[in-house]
Amino acid sequence: MRSAVIVVTVGLAAGVCLILVDRALLWAERRGWIYYRKTKGRTSALVEGFSPAAQAVKRAMEQERFRKNVRVGEGTPLGVDLDKGVVRVRRSEPGRQESANSNEIE
Repeated sequence: MRSAVIVVTVGLAAGVCLILVDRALLWAERRGWIYYRKTKGRTSALVEGFSPAAQAVKRAMEQERFRKNVRVGEGTPLGVDLDKGVVRVRRSEPGRQESANSNEIE
């Protein structure tokens, strides 16, 4: 019985110490002294750089962003030639399939 009370007391003391250390580290982070939980520092960037899971997520996000901006087989939606002073904007009509140059405006 006595050993159970000691174990519970030590566990509670350890929990309180962990909470206090966490609060102290968050306070130091708010002051800008360290990177802890809220702000990503250089160490987390290094971990993300070498983590295969983080690389896969980053690659999937880039592919999704690219897919939303440019569809396969369309090319870029805007053509800008700064030397000639020409801008080409492609008009698209739903349900029509045309060649790349047939619906451009100069």
